[in-house]
Amino acid sequence: MKNEQHYDKISVEKEKKGFRIHRLVFACVIPLLALINLTFSPEFIWFIFPLIGWGMGLAIHYINIRSLV
Repeated sequence: MKNEQHYDKISVEKEKKGFRIHRLVFACVIPLLALINLTFSPEFIWFIFPLIGWGMGLAIHYINIRSLV
């Protein structure tokens, strides 16, 4: 029983670390995409599409992490 609780605690910590990495990559890539978009094709704002899609994935990831705690 104690071993199982220890495993669950480690598993939750790994999931939290995965979310932090996901959030960091999102925070780095989306501004880069915005910069590319606004530099090379400012007439059509397309970076909003990955922002929304990836943002929804990040939100789902966060909800899953909250349900584990």
